[in-house]
Amino acid sequence: MMRISIYLAIVYILTINECIKIFHLSDCDIKYVIKKTQEVKLADCENRGLNFIPQNLPGDINVLDLSSNQLTAIYNNSFVNYKYLQELILGNNQIEYLSSGSFKGLYNLDTLDMSHNMLDLSKTYSAEIFVPIKNLTKLDIRSNMPQPIDFEKEFIYPDHVFGVLSELSFLGIDMMPVPQFGSGFSQMTNLHELHFQSCYLVSLSNTTFQAFSYFVQELSLINCRLKAVRTDVDVLLPFPNLRIIDFHGTFMHLRRALYLLHPYMYSNLTTINFGHVSDASIDSSELPFVTTLTPDMMKYLKTICVENLDLSNNGIVDYEPGSLLTFDRPECLQTISLNRNRFVIVTTKTISDFNSFCGKSVQLKSIDYSYNAVNYFIDNSVNSNLEKERFHGSFVTLPKSLEKLDMSNTILTTYPAIWFKVPLNNNLKYLDISYSRTNMILVFLEIRIETFISTGLYETAWSELIRFPEHHLKTVVWNEAYLNEGIEEKGNQLFGVLTSVESLDISRNNIWYFPNELLKPMPNLSNLNLGKNLLPSIPEQLTDHTKIKVLDMRNNLLTTVSSVIRNWADKMQARHGMSLSLDGNAFMCNCDNLDLIRWINTTKVNLDSRSYKCQLSNGTISDTLTVYNSFSRLFADCNIIIWIKDVLIPRVEAEWGLTMCIRDRDFLAGKSLLDTEAESIKNSRYIIFLITPEFKSSNDCLFELDRAKYEKVTRNLDKIIVITKDIRITDIPPEFAFICNYAYFVQWPSDQRDVDDTWRRLKMLITDGAVANRQITL
Repeated sequence: MMRISIYLAIVYILTINECIKIFHLSDCDIKYVIKKTQEVKLADCENRGLNFIPQNLPGDINVLDLSSNQLTAIYNNSFVNYKYLQELILGNNQIEYLSSGSFKGLYNLDTLDMSHNMLDLSKTYSAEIFVPIKNLTKLDIRSNMPQPIDFEKEFIYPDHVFGVLSELSFLGIDMMPVPQFGSGFSQMTNLHELHFQSCYLVSLSNTTFQAFSYFVQELSLINCRLKAVRTDVDVLLPFPNLRIIDFHGTFMHLRRALYLLHPYMYSNLTTINFGHVSDASIDSSELPFVTTLTPDMMKYLKTICVENLDLSNNGIVDYEPGSLLTFDRPECLQTISLNRNRFVIVTTKTISDFNSFCGKSVQLKSIDYSYNAVNYFIDNSVNSNLEKERFHGSFVTLPKSLEKLDMSNTILTTYPAIWFKVPLNNNLKYLDISYSRTNMILVFLEIRIETFISTGLYETAWSELIRFPEHHLKTVVWNEAYLNEGIEEKGNQLFGVLTSVESLDISRNNIWYFPNELLKPMPNLSNLNLGKNLLPSIPEQLTDHTKIKVLDMRNNLLTTVSSVIRNWADKMQARHGMSLSLDGNAFMCNCDNLDLIRWINTTKVNLDSRSYKCQLSNGTISDTLTVYNSFSRLFADCNIIIWIKDVLIPRVEAEWGLTMCIRDRDFLAGKSLLDTEAESIKNSRYIIFLITPEFKSSNDCLFELDRAKYEKVTRNLDKIIVITKDIRITDIPPEFAFICNYAYFVQWPSDQRDVDDTWRRLKMLITDGAVANRQITL
């Protein structure tokens, strides 16, 4: 057998001009939006990198959004061109300076948001600054103040500055450690909402809020966590008309917070949020974090007609009879949150309270008992099922009005079990039992669940799901349930009972393949979460689903997105809009994915990013946006590589029976590239240079030319063949003068009618007309 070797070298002629990228600020988007049922003209300048106030916007805009830019100061007359402004958004900048005339001309301004900046209340505000906008109804300057050094020093708020804002109904401001609000705040007679943030509070006295309006209905004081907050008992007396109290995350201790409610005995309140007001960091002998609720602690709360109550995350380990659930007016309660504590919700000593509470709570819609961990034996827990014939009180009946029950992440291994009966004609639509290990047993007299959330072994949830009426269930969240095993065992039958489901979350299940008709039983599917699995591709069976609006494929093993899925996603976007999440995959930015890279940056589908991490052909990590912006530089050779892979190699190797040596395909990693090239050319009978319009001079090209001439002169090389594709022979670069006397030139035709003749000529050059028993190694 005669051995013939051919080496293929690919070279490119640079005819593409390099563009100089000029980065400039994007223009603001001008659009009409609906606010408070009215159409307004909005200038959207959010996140444009601005360090100045633009002066070339339409003068009739009603809303100007300059949030998330790089503004540091607002100077005099900055907005005089925009006298029709009703809302000005300056949040999330670095503003630290305001001139006295910063807001001059904005006589129609209704809302001003300067939150999340660097405005110091003790230094920044002049007495005249708010005079031009004295008709303002909403002012938000939260998250501005730096953390103080001295936490015991009184801070006097500049009331003379805020006193002119007599029409203000909403004020968001930071709370300093020992605040003093002067008489100027009493001029805000229309104030209804008072919100404190960036809270450094350490002391609330009976006089703290005396200057504020009698008519405040909503008070929030959240996340004051640096110190234990001292409170006087009459702190809230200045606010007799409060309807919403939100102290979430302010460490004052649950006992103190509950005692503050005494002004509202026998009143009607919408919300009391005392979530996480106790914390281990303020544990003391006087106010221990471990809390048992007593009737004395609940004496004020029990009298209040409250709709929404949050006592979550407060270290509650037990409650005495006559405390937690003995409301005078339980019919008012609509939601109750007891999550992140450590107590058993029903014991023999509290079962009477619980049953009475459930029987009278005729409007209760939601119970959140999630994240309660009780994994020790309790002597007074309810009786077991074995004794239920002798003690029927071990059963408790949930309210018919209950719509949502969350028992997720609950560990309750006390013995015996707690039996919760869901009655006939119930309204329970949402049930979350995920990540739970509990002896609380639900007994359904009628199942009307619409949302079901579960984790753990898939068989447990599957045995429950098959009991559900097919026409009710709308949402299923089935995480960390080993569904990969369920797919192997059940195949296409796994979701056979989910015919009415519209939203399916089966993320975090190690799913690595889909049977072809796994999703077929769910024709109404509109939201699908397949994130954090092991899928190498997006299942193409999705193209049979025409109602998908949200698809989450994050953190899988995708290297590409097929054209079939891309076309389907575009159709879904055109039909009803679509969101597609792809972050956290292993995309390849190579010639095979050119269409995907273009699509990511041009599609109208709502993607979670345009700059997904990806790996270039040389192993470098980049992102799809950077690659897209460098298309001509990175992928200049893609057309010819595709031609080589799809046209030249099949013809020469598969059809003619020869073997080619191509550097990108055949060279092993780790060896010297130049040594490998030299050895390959030496062992080859022919070398083919393929020249295209994308040529770029390189040392590699000069080296290959030099080696080809050497091997030809020493008679190791039979022929040097130069193929020119999409350029004229006269445009061949001067470097090829080295070999022009030794080379055969083949100009690839642009006319397809001449291609067959060119193939015949090339075949004759590299086979001398005889192909049998010959092998070409490149």
